[in-house]
Amino acid sequence: MSNKSPHFDDSLLEAGKLNELRKLLTGLDQNELQKLQLLLNDPHEFSAEIGRLLPYSIRKMIESGELNHDSLLPFVEETIHQSILKNPKRLANILFPVMGPAIRKAVSEDIKRMLASVNASLENGFSPRALKWRLQALFSKRSFAEIALANSYLYHVSHVFLIHRDTGLLLHEETADESRPLESDLIASMLTAIRDFVGDSLKAADSGSLDEIQYGGLKILVEQGPYAILAVIAEGQPPADYRVTLMETIEAVHYNHSLDLEKFDGDTAVFQHTSKFLKQCLVKEKKATRPRPPIALIFLSAIILGLAAFFFIKGYQNRQRFQAFIKELEMSPGYHISKSRIGFNKLFVNGLKDPLAVPPNQMAGWADLDTSQIRLQLEGYISTDADIVIQRARQILLPPESVQFKLKNAILYVSGQSSEEWKQLLLQNYRSVSGINEIDISGLNQNVVDLQWIVPEIERHIFYFDVNIIRLDSVQQLQFDSLVGAAINLEDYNRIYDRNMAIHVRSYTNHHNPANEKVAFDRANEFRELLIQAGVKEDLLKSQVLFVEDLDRNVSLRSVHFSVFDTKPQQE
Repeated sequence: MSNKSPHFDDSLLEAGKLNELRKLLTGLDQNELQKLQLLLNDPHEFSAEIGRLLPYSIRKMIESGELNHDSLLPFVEETIHQSILKNPKRLANILFPVMGPAIRKAVSEDIKRMLASVNASLENGFSPRALKWRLQALFSKRSFAEIALANSYLYHVSHVFLIHRDTGLLLHEETADESRPLESDLIASMLTAIRDFVGDSLKAADSGSLDEIQYGGLKILVEQGPYAILAVIAEGQPPADYRVTLMETIEAVHYNHSLDLEKFDGDTAVFQHTSKFLKQCLVKEKKATRPRPPIALIFLSAIILGLAAFFFIKGYQNRQRFQAFIKELEMSPGYHISKSRIGFNKLFVNGLKDPLAVPPNQMAGWADLDTSQIRLQLEGYISTDADIVIQRARQILLPPESVQFKLKNAILYVSGQSSEEWKQLLLQNYRSVSGINEIDISGLNQNVVDLQWIVPEIERHIFYFDVNIIRLDSVQQLQFDSLVGAAINLEDYNRIYDRNMAIHVRSYTNHHNPANEKVAFDRANEFRELLIQAGVKEDLLKSQVLFVEDLDRNVSLRSVHFSVFDTKPQQE
């Protein structure tokens, strides 16, 4: 028989039914409901639960687009800002393990690159100073970079040693990047031995300490603490306040590692953290170098100035050639230049050109130009220049070779010999020639006086003089009258034959006596004045002195000759 009472069984039955009913209604059993009640009543439990779910919730909201980084950024920044204002040291302590090594590594890499560059430059240098340093490196068996650094700095601390005071063991060492490693343990033992030797042998009433050891240009500076010794190797003379740096360093080591130093059992790994203190002792100061002339800058400036001068001269020469060509165009018949501009090595010309004008590429100045630099824009037009009008008249009127044309004030003067038939054609067609308004044929088919004898008649006269004689004698006066009879007709000769003949009065002498030139010059001027007085126009006379030594033919000294020449030769 069961000992349970019927009332107890009913209670259990009722409780079980109640749990089933509760689970059907809420979907939660009794334990879950109790946990939910605890979350609702206890803020700490609720915040802990929410804290676990919050990162997932934020991530889901970002993935769904309900929340983005820009909306979260102000809250994060404000939180960090308030944390820094409240306790900046805490953030510094948090970042120190990350930032410290990163900064040291970056600085170390930069220094290594700088030293590599300096070493490469010095290795390639052949100055007297560099050669001297190479010899020092060779005989001292030190690297060239070390010698260069030693001579380049006022002082340079290359090694820092932290040594345990009681045992003499090396706890930690720091070495400058450009310095070679040393036998650190031997140095630590040596310093300890020297300290003990000095302490035992040189006993004094006052207790002292070993502060400095000097060997040549090297110094070992020592700073002692209760449990450790700081020693540095320096080249040159560090500044006076460097001792303060050493004292602050040894104090910082004792402050942060006092227990480790006091209980030192031979394990030096813990003292790796003293690196941040020891590195502060690796100091150096470069020597002030005398300013050197900036050779590279001077060389570059010289090149720039040379190029500038070259282009300036070339531009100036081009401008001169361009201006000469523009002037030649303006003076050439059949051209009218309305606008010209000289740019950077370019010539731009606008204007008008008669079809009968000489082409630009046949002008004298064209040969001196680079045609790719010229931009000609010339429109066609009918020129009224005399040379162009005469050329146009010859093309249209087709005169015989015995006919000459002259143009003055738009009047065409025709002279020479022609047939009657051509004469009639001339009268009918001359108005078709642009630039001709009237025609004058009074000189056409006229009986022309033959004056061809004038030139040889003038040139046959020769006058001879004695030494220093200038005036004409009676016989020479008769000969001179014959000369005047021919010279007086030279103007008619030029008009009839359309020439521009003039008379050269040439007086001959030699170089032997400077006075001879003056006498010869006076003789030539004397004849010139006499001919002018006789009626020969002054513009038809030229005087000249010649030396017989300069001639390729025999000419008598102290003689005066006459030569007829054309001052403006006719174009073929």
